[in-house]
Amino acid sequence: MAVLRPDLSEDQRLALTQKYEELLVAGGGMYVEVFNRGVIPLAYSIKKKNKDGESNTYLDGIYLLFTYFTKPESMAVLEETLRADDDVIRSSSFKVRKRTY
Repeated sequence: MAVLRPDLSEDQRLALTQKYEELLVAGGGMYVEVFNRGVIPLAYSIKKKNKDGESNTYLDGIYLLFTYFTKPESMAVLEETLRADDDVIRSSSFKVRKRTY
């Protein structure tokens, strides 16, 4: 899951989505699906500094949910890239395991 800046244009959002889809596929990911939840108010304000040192406070964010199968090694690359991107406010990865009954 990634939360993007709410002031991104549709073209910028699509470019970021494409960038992360390609990163997942390059790392061995399969069945990549992206669900855009749109602009949603955040539960609390988030302050984030960009690479230039400017601080911004966000009250809304564009939520993207990525669903995919991949190798554990490629997760580290994806998480590092998401953390370094100024357009991403927050990101989180969840590992879903099969249930054994």
